Amino acid sequence: MINKARVFADKRYSGYVWHFIFAGLFIGLSLLFLEFIQGVVWFTISSVLRIIFGTAILITVNKLFGKKPSEVLSLKNTGKALLAGSGFLLFFLYYISIFITGFDGITGLTAEVFLTRMILMQIATGFYEELNYRFLLLEGLKHTKNSLGLRVALVFVSSILFGLLHCVTGWNTYTFFQTGAIGFAFAVIFVKSGNIVVPMVLHFIYDVLAHTSNFIEWNHSAVYENLCSAFTIMLGVMFVISLVILVVDRPSGKVTSSR
Repeated sequence: MINKARVFADKRYSGYVWHFIFAGLFIGLSLLFLEFIQGVVWFTISSVLRIIFGTAILITVNKLFGKKPSEVLSLKNTGKALLAGSGFLLFFLYYISIFITGFDGITGLTAEVFLTRMILMQIATGFYEELNYRFLLLEGLKHTKNSLGLRVALVFVSSILFGLLHCVTGWNTYTFFQTGAIGFAFAVIFVKSGNIVVPMVLHFIYDVLAHTSNFIEWNHSAVYENLCSAFTIMLGVMFVISLVILVVDRPSGKVTSSR
């Protein structure tokens, strides 16, 4: 007979149980609100939801892993985290080069949308999603033997779930692989360094640019078009670099008791 208390408290795998609880509730509430509200009001409410759920995850993490919010949101191993994020950082430099070469102006972006969608919502997104799709799903590795096979498998699972999150309102194969690859890079940073703040910050910065791109007028120069044509290749380069970093040596953290 299944021990229900163990399902919710075992440090090795209960993070997955809590992940699906939080993800299911968040997605359900978000889709419900989207039926009635849009625009700036939606961006604001969505941001509040993400902050509430992220805070709830921090409380759960404290109960489950015995880690205070100050420990979870620590800047420890920042250098190691940035090194582990080499693949993403290379991709991000490439992404910025697209903006530099293609930017021709901004249209339709109001101050209200900028503050709610680009700033508040993306801060809240990095906070909530990194806690739910990285920390909760991967912290349990420290309470196992942390074998290479298990480590790679769980990072892949994390990235798949992250990709699926971005296809909730409609399946898009390219979006699934793009967000999954980026999620993979963020997961590698966390697994290798134990630092969740660096993925949060990188997540925020990338999302600000990604959402701002919807309001940019592009010049469609030859350089810009050539850079854009390499987008899938650069995603692949980021993924390969991140995978190599994941498997080369032991990640952060020691094996501890699951109880």
